[in-house]
Amino acid sequence: MATSVMSMIEEFGRQVEESAGPAVRQQVMRGSARATSGLEPTSLWVRGAVERLERLAGEQTAIAVMEACGANCARVNHGLIARAKARRARHASEEAFLAAEADDPEGGTRLEQDGHVLYQTYTPRTYTQNMRCYCALLSDLPPDVALPGTYCHCSKAFVRTFWEEVLERPVTVELLQSAVSGSDVCRFRITPRSTAG
Repeated sequence: MATSVMSMIEEFGRQVEESAGPAVRQQVMRGSARATSGLEPTSLWVRGAVERLERLAGEQTAIAVMEACGANCARVNHGLIARAKARRARHASEEAFLAAEADDPEGGTRLEQDGHVLYQTYTPRTYTQNMRCYCALLSDLPPDVALPGTYCHCSKAFVRTFWEEVLERPVTVELLQSAVSGSDVCRFRITPRSTAG
C-alpha cells in the first residue's frame, strides 16, 4: 500500500505547489510522512489536507488541484480506459456500446441513459469490501467522517477523462452525489457534446 499511497500523496503535493505555490504546499502537506501508517490515518490526513487547501488557497484553487489529480489518476490507470475502448470497438455503434455497458456494467458501477445523457454511479459500499471511496487515499474513511465536496472533483475529472477517451469527443460531467460527503453512492451526470458543427 505505502508505495502507491505515497506516490498519490506526492502527486497531490505537486499539484498543490503548481496551483498555489510552495508556501501553501508546505502547510497543506504537513504530516504527510505519517499519512501512510495505515488506511484510516491516510484517509483522515487527506481530509485535513483538503480542508487546509480550501482554507489557504480558496475553493476554486482546491477544485483545480483535485481535477488535475483526477486527470493524472486516469492516465496512471489507463488500463481501465483501454479495456473500455476495446469493448467499444466490438460494437457497430455508440448506442449499442452504451446499451451493452448499461446491461453489464463494470463491478461496483451502474450506467443509465436518459436520451443522450448518461448517469454513472459508483457503489463503493457494495463492492468486494465495504469502502467509502474507490480512491486508495479514502477507502477506509471512517463512516462518521465526511469530506468537503471539493475532494470529489478528482473523481469528476477521472470520469470526464474516461468518457472523453472512450467516446472520442468532449463531455461535461456534473457530480450529483458523493459517498464521502454523505451519500451511499457517487453519481455523475455525463453529457456528451455533439460532434456536429
